[in-house]
Amino acid sequence: MDIPTTRQRILIEAEKQFIMLGIASAQMTDIAAAININRRTLYRYFPTKDELAFEIEVMVMKQLQDYLTLDLGDMTGKTGFEKVTAYFFQVDLENVKEQIKFTAEFDRYFQGNYPNPALEQSFIEALNPNQDQLFLYIRDGVADGSIRNDMTTEELYHFISHSFISLFQRLILRENHLKYEYCDNIDFHKSFQKIILTGIQRT
Repeated sequence: MDIPTTRQRILIEAEKQFIMLGIASAQMTDIAAAININRRTLYRYFPTKDELAFEIEVMVMKQLQDYLTLDLGDMTGKTGFEKVTAYFFQVDLENVKEQIKFTAEFDRYFQGNYPNPALEQSFIEALNPNQDQLFLYIRDGVADGSIRNDMTTEELYHFISHSFISLFQRLILRENHLKYEYCDNIDFHKSFQKIILTGIQRT
């Protein structure tokens, strides 16, 4: 088993504290103390808290992307719509709950300008839809006629992916409250699947 590097230990601990306390409230001193390094060492790796948070977000996006690259078995001969359907029925966001919690905190904290152009560019590259299995399946469906073509692949993909993340960010953050807010009998995952699949299928 590989021993985590100091950089990896910083990222793991910072992600934990950022989720628990919020990026604004978490302190670099506390992150350093939790992994038994001094603050000077921490700042050598990450000069600012914003840069540390950004690095974690890029890492988290890669983790989400890796998880969402699902093994759906042999898709030979399947239409794009059938691929998207298989994809949705295999996704289980319980497996990436902590990552989605972090994306919610990141989105809240970085509503204004990003720390610097280099970090902004690395973040944009991590969002490249051509690396996303769902985007490729939607593209296949638009091309083979099984998915509606009155919207572009990009429009369909971005609407679905942003709706998907936004809904499940809220469900995860409010999971202890929704059952008391008239939502206890609703299977949001199944409802989302049904609404999206019905909406994109070409009839």
